[in-house]
Order: sequence, then structure tokens, then C-alpha cells
Amino acid sequence: MIMSGKLTCLVAFVLVLGLAAPGIGADPNLVGWWRFNEGSGATAIDSSGNNLHGELVDDPVWVTGVQGTALQFSAGSHVAVPGYEGILGTHARTSTAWINVTKTSASIITWGPSGSGTKWVMRTHNGPATLRLECGRGNTYGTTDLVDGEWHHVAVVLEDDGSPDVSELKLYVDGALDPIMPGGTPNQMNTSSGGEFRIAYDLNNTGRNYDGLIDDVRIYDRALSADEIQAIMDDPGGTVTQALAPSPADGAIIDSTWYNLKWTAGDLAVSHQLYIADNFDDAGEGTVEPIPAAGTFAVIGFGEPFPNGLIPGTTYYWRVDGVNDAEPDSPWKGSVWSFSVRPKTAWHPAPADGARFVDTDTDMTWDPGVGAALHYVYFGEDFQDVNSAEGAAFVIGTTHDPGPLEMGKTYYWRVDSSDGTTTRRGKVWSFTATIPDGGLMGEYFNTMDPVGQPVLTRIDPMIDIDYGSNSPEPNAVNEDGFSVRWRGELQAAFSEAYTFYTRTNDGSRLWIDEQLIVDKWAWVNRVVDTRSEPIQLVAGEWYSIRMEWFNEAGDSEAHLLWESASQLKSIIPSAAFSPPLRAGGPGPSNEAAGVKMVPILKWSPGVDAASHDVYFGTDADAVGSATKASPEYKGSKELGSESYDPGKLAWHTTYYWRVDEVNDVNPDSPWTGKVWSFTTADFLAVDDFEDYTDDDAAGEAIWQSWIDGFGIPANGSQVGYVMPPYAEQTIVHGGRQSMPLSYVNTAGVTNSEAELTLSYPRDWTEEGVAVLSLWFRGYPASVGSFTEGPVGTYTMTAAGNNIGGSADEFHFAYKTLTGPGSITARIDSVQNTHDQAKAGVMIRETLDPDSAHAFACVTPADGVGSRGRTAAGGGSFSTFQADITAPHWVKLERDVAGNFTVSHSTNGSAWQPVELSVPTAIPMDAAVYVGLALTSRNAAVTGEAVFSNVTTTGTVGPQWMNRDVGISSNSAEPLYLAVTDGAGSSVVVPHDDTDAAVTDVWTEWVIDLQTLADQGLDLTNIDKVAIGLGTRGNTTAAGGSGTTFFDDIRLLRPTEEPQP
Repeated sequence: MIMSGKLTCLVAFVLVLGLAAPGIGADPNLVGWWRFNEGSGATAIDSSGNNLHGELVDDPVWVTGVQGTALQFSAGSHVAVPGYEGILGTHARTSTAWINVTKTSASIITWGPSGSGTKWVMRTHNGPATLRLECGRGNTYGTTDLVDGEWHHVAVVLEDDGSPDVSELKLYVDGALDPIMPGGTPNQMNTSSGGEFRIAYDLNNTGRNYDGLIDDVRIYDRALSADEIQAIMDDPGGTVTQALAPSPADGAIIDSTWYNLKWTAGDLAVSHQLYIADNFDDAGEGTVEPIPAAGTFAVIGFGEPFPNGLIPGTTYYWRVDGVNDAEPDSPWKGSVWSFSVRPKTAWHPAPADGARFVDTDTDMTWDPGVGAALHYVYFGEDFQDVNSAEGAAFVIGTTHDPGPLEMGKTYYWRVDSSDGTTTRRGKVWSFTATIPDGGLMGEYFNTMDPVGQPVLTRIDPMIDIDYGSNSPEPNAVNEDGFSVRWRGELQAAFSEAYTFYTRTNDGSRLWIDEQLIVDKWAWVNRVVDTRSEPIQLVAGEWYSIRMEWFNEAGDSEAHLLWESASQLKSIIPSAAFSPPLRAGGPGPSNEAAGVKMVPILKWSPGVDAASHDVYFGTDADAVGSATKASPEYKGSKELGSESYDPGKLAWHTTYYWRVDEVNDVNPDSPWTGKVWSFTTADFLAVDDFEDYTDDDAAGEAIWQSWIDGFGIPANGSQVGYVMPPYAEQTIVHGGRQSMPLSYVNTAGVTNSEAELTLSYPRDWTEEGVAVLSLWFRGYPASVGSFTEGPVGTYTMTAAGNNIGGSADEFHFAYKTLTGPGSITARIDSVQNTHDQAKAGVMIRETLDPDSAHAFACVTPADGVGSRGRTAAGGGSFSTFQADITAPHWVKLERDVAGNFTVSHSTNGSAWQPVELSVPTAIPMDAAVYVGLALTSRNAAVTGEAVFSNVTTTGTVGPQWMNRDVGISSNSAEPLYLAVTDGAGSSVVVPHDDTDAAVTDVWTEWVIDLQTLADQGLDLTNIDKVAIGLGTRGNTTAAGGSGTTFFDDIRLLRPTEEPQP
């Protein structure tokens, strides 16, 4: 309509942050979705809502697709998504598409640069035109021919297990898992940045550009299940109900004070409700007056709600809701988009306003205001001088060289803009030049856990190192199997949320301000970025920082980066660091809860400290402001004595403490510490297992407190693991550690026991405690079995995740084989616990889960297979011949040269190789294991298989043996607790459940202390506690072995009865 001579049109604004389409697309892990349903134009809209809109390059043609329209590609035409580099690192992902391809070696979806394991290329294979995924010097490909003139739905799935390789990929064609062909090259995957996302184009090899049709391309940052892939295939194109593709783009800058806003309607919308405001909440919550819009555009800046136009320098937020009164789910609320109107004054300064650590040789730049032709730059060291300055010479362009800067000095600058008629005064900005002598203290250890005494201590300027295969310091630090702890302080440049990244090969941990924000303590044998959650920092304040890193083997590399709204992702510069001047690393950790009532407070010293002043109390403000004259002052501790014993504390009370670092000869002394806090427990902790370390030289290993059966023939227990970390750090009930207790009650051993001598709590009556609580769990009993009956027929049961990847889980009945030989069997049946449950014959070098092996198997739904692993710990090869089920014969042969051949038969006499399998050389020792194997392919389900007509050739042992391989299990041994008082009286309490050891979930065991007192135990003077499995006291044991885990042994007050 026309009003007051100006066009008034009503608009809506839609933020796309986190938007996901409904239906199939309603998945927060849907990263990109190009439906190709536009039918015309040069843009492929991203229907995921993440604004990853594609640009059509070299004129692909719009054609009829599987649903709606598709794109036909040839001669290098493709779709590019500017600025998007795909899913990086080892992160789980799924890529899917509909294709009708006309050539081999045709790239469907690609991203990542050329390199070993660094790219993701989903294409057709260059032999048979099957689906192939390659990562760079590594690939795997399927068996279904895709060049047949028909549409096919294809998908590739990667699960992130911390160290994925190509052999773990799953390929799907037309909704079904596609068998993997042999001959692919396993390689570990770590997709890198540096290669833009493309559809129908390969940046690294243009000879593999796509010819044919593509429709409905999707990228997810998680591994989809087979059912989910089937659902996507069954609904090509899906349904999108929210508005998409805003113009201007989300976050864009416009120069005009009015704008013709546009968007793409959802599939079901026939009209829209539009919201616009100059703050996010009003638009997002719809508190402004909604404006109806019949089409998909609206002009804003004339008439209401902004009759005087859009205001330069202002950010606007808008939302579009789709409306269709005939649909019960209408309206479909949009997200909120934003755009900003370019100001008339100079803006976007670099260095950013308030920036720190600016290089002393830097140019200052800015973005011009609307219509600016000339600029006047004022620069100096005093705010008032710069603020009041006039008469500068004009500058053409948007760059100014201030000359050499002085380290540590703060500078001020102002840019006035002129359009030739009017000069507009700019804001005064500031930045501070970098400072010298930053860095962190690096402590290097010749172990893979940074405990004990370091072999090298030095100041490292920053964490940005790549030692390759060399030692960090020859003749001091190992080339492999070392760790580093960096300690110090960090200062942020801006007051805002920061995200940190550790980029390491192998594991890393990062604490900022005593908060653990990165915890990736695992061997991955490649460089991996691990991202923290954002943490709020204040510019100019010092925060404690600690990073730990270990390298097990291979190249060693470690980097620490940060990123914020004002800070591009980059290596943290040396100037942002300081060696640790203040006390750090408090123990208990800051704000810890459930702390023992008799803690020993510990900290790490500052580098210049000569002594430590300790303050302690129950009032945070009093501790924070305390001086040596205050009652909170607890005295001075000399350097080397970084601990304080506050004595026995009160039940469930919060305490505060501070440590000042002191050096009387340093003018900066004292360095006032931060106020830390902890809260004592509402229980008495017998042991929470958190204080143990891997520093056995200091007597802090778990097995140095809990005394096990080492060197005692009648005691079959072992506390902890043989190599660090000694305590269990994954299977835990509370905190970060638990105690693993292995038991072996065989060969005359009747019980396995570990004993702790108490220093506190010895009085088990104080604070009114009345029960002992102990948490435990074990592994389930083995479900694997192997029986014969009738003669010559064998029945096997097994669970297990799989035989494949880099490690196996299955049940194995075996004999020994020396030299060449073979095994043949008829697989009479294999239970369908999974389409890929596997029963067959195997030759295996060792009984380790990651052993080299060869395997001929039959599955319930995927046919007969040839599988194996050519080297211990490597990936697996695999090929299957479809449409074959049990009963069926399989044979596995090993020749004198170490080549393994798989064949199969319907009758046991006419043999043929498994399709696409070839004799494979697998290096093994002469003495190996040969036998029958079964995996249910579902660790939670027990499967069964029946074998008959089993024959072997070669030098084979006479006796069948059987066991689980790669499956942790326990024997059902009785569990007991033994308590001894100071007079030597002992009471043994057996657990009521004789199968407690095979409980595989954390279970609380509660013991009434009065039952101990009733048997003569002096609860006021308890000396020892022992945990055991087997026969002691009135328990009975069948004899067996396994591992149980224990955590959080506590004395509790009685639970109050509920009031009526």
C-alpha cells in the first residue's frame, strides 16, 4: 500500500541459529541439507537451517529428480559452499545422497585437503563403479554397481571411537549395508581443514569430477543407524516447514536505511507472520506487533515500525513464522536472524578496541562508514589528547602505520570520516602492545602420566610445538612415552567467552582457573583438535592455567589455541602467559564437595616464591582480606613444604583458604593468591580412591595402601594395574578413580583379598554414623560355551561386539597348529542376533583381541565371508558373498608361505572361493591357534551356532580348549568385607548375593555397623578394612577369576524415617 508518499511493507526476521527442519530433518546433528528443489537459479538452499547455502558453479542443469528437482552435473560443474570445510577431526558423521551416476571415479561429496587421512571423498570406485570412501592414502569400497542408469540412495557412516580408521566405515546402498570389497587400504582418519565442501567436484583431483544426477544431499555430525538411513531413503526430500535463506544473510551488513527483506517459505506455509525489533528477545519472543505477509518479501524502513528508516550502527533482529490454517501444527515458529546497518562513522577497528598483546610492528585498519571518502587519524598515548585532538591531515584508504610501538604500552586512536561535506567524529579506541618474557613452566616426565619428579623443567614461551619423531630435549626426555605439564597464568585480551582448543598427538587435559575444560586423555596416534565449552574471562585478570599432554609413540605435537567473539582462532601468544607466580593447583580442587573431614591442603608453588603464607577459615570475605594480624592467618610454610594440615574439620561445612607467595628480595612480593573453597562431606570417608597417584616413588600408588596378594601364594588378589595409571579411571562411581581388584582363586588359592590400614576414620561411632556404604561392580559372567553332542557336532554360545576393526570380541574353541594346515567345518546354524553375527573357522596368531588372524564365516543375512587382520592392532579386511545362509561349509587354509585362502561349499566336496576374495599373506609365527569362532555381533545378546564335520590338517594338537577373546567376564565368587579393630578382633561380613562379582552395574552394599559391634568389634578403634572374593569365614567359593571395582567407601548417618 502507499502511505504518505512512501512504500510501507511489513517484514519478518528469522534467526537460523540451531534451526533444524521438522520430520526427518528435525535432528540437531543435521549440519547441511541440500534438497535441490529450487528448480532454477544459481543457489542451492541449505534446508538444515545452518545457512550453508550452495553456489552453482559452471552451470549444472536443473532436471527432474527423485522428488521435485535435482541437478545434472558434467564437465566440472558442481556446487560449492563458500567457507564451509565439512566435519573435521575424528568426529562421527554421516553423508547421504541420491545419485544417478554415469562414470566410475565420480566424486559425489568431498571436503578436506590432500594428505594422509585428512580428507573425506565419497565417490564411485575406479574399478567396478561401487560406492567408495577415501580419506587420503586410505580407502574402502563396496560391492554394488552404481552405473546402471538408475537412481540409488548412498550413505557413508563413521563412528567416532577416538581413533577411527577406514576399516570402520559403513557403506549403504539403497538402504542396505553394502558388503566391503577386499583390497581397500586401511588408514586412520583425521579430517583436516583447508579443503572447501563441494558436491560433484574433487578439489584434489579434477579427473574425478562427477557426471550424472544428484539429489537430496545431507551431512550429519553423528553416525546414523541403519533404520535412520532407511527412513531417509524412504522419504526423499523430506518436509521443511520453517522459512529459510534470509536476505540479507544472517549477520550481514547493509548500507541502506531501508531494505527489501526476502526469504524462502517452508513447504507448507501459505502466508507468514513477521516480527522485527532492535533487540533479540523482542523478536525471538514475539513481543512486538506481528505483521502479516502474504508473500516471501517485505520492505522495511518506510512507515511502521521504523517510519524514519533504519538507524546506522544498529543491529536488527527478525523472525518469520509460517502460517497455514489448514494444518494443525501451524504456525511454524522461525528462528531469529539478524543484520546490521553500516554506521556512518569509521568502525571495526583492527587491532580491536581493547586488544592486548598487539605486535609492536602493526598497521591499524578500520572499515569506512557509509559514504566516507576521507579519514583523519589521531593517535597517541593519552586518552584526553586523542579525544580532543583536531586538524589531522586526511588519509586516503583505511590503513595507518603508527611506527614502532613500545612493549607493554597502551595506545589510543580515533578516526574521523568525511564524505566531502560532513565530517563525522569517530570513537576513541585503544590497544596495548605485547609484553616480553611471557611463557609457561614446562615440566617434562619420562612417563605417560605427569606425576613424580620431572626430568626436565624449563620455561616454554607458548604451547606450539612439533618435535616430529625427536625428543623434546635429547639426553633428558624420551622420544616416545613421555608427558608434559605446563603451568602458569593466563590473561585474556577481552572480557567475553573464550573457547580453547588443544591440538595434540596424543592425549591432553586443560584447566583454566582450576576448571577442567578439556579432558581427552587417550592415545589416538594422530593430531586431534579437542574443543572446550566456552568459559567467561575478564580482560586484565590473571587466571591459572594448566595443560597436560602425553605422547605414547610416533610423532609428537602439541598446540594450544583460543577463540572468542573478538579473537580469531589462533595459537595463544607468549605475552598472554606468565610463569606461575601465584600458588596454583589446589587440592582439594576449588569448590570441591564431599571432602574428607581430615584433609591435607596442597598447592603448587609460584616460580619466585621463597615461602608461603597460609590463610584459612569459614568466611570467604575474611579470608580474602586477611593479613598476618588476622585470625585466619595460619603461618608461613617454607619452600618445598606446599601443604597445610587444618586438623579435623566440621561435618558438612564450607571452608575457604588462600596461599600468598612470598619472596622478601623481590619487589613484587607478595603475590596474593585467589580464595579457594571446599565443602566437607556429610559422611566419613573411609576411602574415595581420589588421592592415589602413579607416583610409587612417593608411596602414593593405590597398591601401596591397599595391600594385595603380591608375593603371597595363598592370596590371589592384585590391586590396580601393572602399568600406570594404576587406578581405574573409566569405570568409576564417583570422582575420577576407582579401585580395580583382580582375583584368581585357582590352583589351591581359596580367596583373594586386599587390606587397608586406617589412619582416619578409626572411630566408627563419631558424628552419629551407623552404616557403612560401599559401591562395587564387576563384569558379567561369560555366556560363552562349547559342548559336543552328539559326537562330532559342536554347539557354541557367545556374545561379543564383532570380529573386525582393530580388536575382536568372540568365543573361540581352539587347538594348536604348527606350520601349514587347514580347518574345515559345516556351519549347521547361526542364530540371527544380528544380520552380521558370524560363525566360522579361524586361524589366529595369539589369543589377544587385536591379533592377526584369518576367518571364514557364515552370517544370518550377509552371506559367507572372508575376513582377517594382517597385523596385530591393525584394521581388518573383509569381503562377503551374498545370498548364502547356513547350513553351509567353509574352509580356511594356511600354506607354507603364510598365505591364507578361504573357500566355501554347499556339500563339502565342491569348493569355490568367496567372491572377490584372494589368497592373503598374513605374517604369523609358526605356532598358532586353529578352531571355531562365534560372535553374536551384539554384546548384550547371547547367540548360538552349531558346527559339524570339523576336520583339520597339519600338525594340530589333540585337545579342544575354549575361552572368550576380548570379552571381559567374571567368575561368580563370593564377595566379603573383613573389619579388624585395634585389639585384633576381626569380623567377616559376606555379601548376601553369592553372584555379586558378576554384577555389571554399580551397586551399593550397606552394612549396619551394629552387626559388627554385636560380634564383639570395638567400633571406636577400627584398625583395618579388607575386601575379598572367595572363601573366608563362612563364605564358600567355587573357584574362579575376574576383576571387580570398588569406590566410595563411606560411613553414613542413619537415614531419617519419613514423617507421617
